[in-house]
Amino acid sequence: MDYSDTTILIPVKDEPAAGSVAKETLAKLPGASVVVVYKGDRSRLNIDFDDPRMRVEEQKDSGKGAAVRAAMQSIGTRIFCLIDGDATYPVDSLKTVVEMVRQGADLALGNRFEKLDRKAMPFFIEVGNKIITLVANALYGMHIHDSQTGLRAMRTASIKALGLRENGFGIESEINIKARKAGLRIEETPIGYSVRVGTSKQMKFVDGVRLLLLNFKFL
Repeated sequence: MDYSDTTILIPVKDEPAAGSVAKETLAKLPGASVVVVYKGDRSRLNIDFDDPRMRVEEQKDSGKGAAVRAAMQSIGTRIFCLIDGDATYPVDSLKTVVEMVRQGADLALGNRFEKLDRKAMPFFIEVGNKIITLVANALYGMHIHDSQTGLRAMRTASIKALGLRENGFGIESEINIKARKAGLRIEETPIGYSVRVGTSKQMKFVDGVRLLLLNFKFL
């Protein structure tokens, strides 16, 4: 299948698996554009910077949200995907969420919790994620199971119109909530989730509190 209608963004910060994720993405989604936006030590990325199928950009500002917003400005394909560069998300699942957008969804999310490996996500992280999701659902009438998922596909024009502003990890919440408030079609699909390659950067308690409070920002 041809994926020339799709751009995949891989935001990374010193991710040793970023190169393998990018390479697998190019192999499994032929025709797709891959953009790697990195922060940190370029030499740790293990990426072939000369591959013409891939664009690698150094991030000037800090935060995942800043990387997403910056990359979106130059994306011209109909579909825009996100996948983390730590090899926790299955690249094959990108095909599923892309197809969901092709079939009418504006935002397609990968739900990690139906197939969760306890080794990949500690119990307290799972509980924190679910609380953040439940509060967002209650406030905005959503029916999402995994609001903080890092694997998602979006209709580019619809998401660009949301006026995203978050610089950090709150970008996922902002996309979900603004999409819901704009009346966009949001769908989910179960995906796998693996143990991270490299040093863990999973959510800490203070990060969880910030994300929880962020839910109220868009009321």
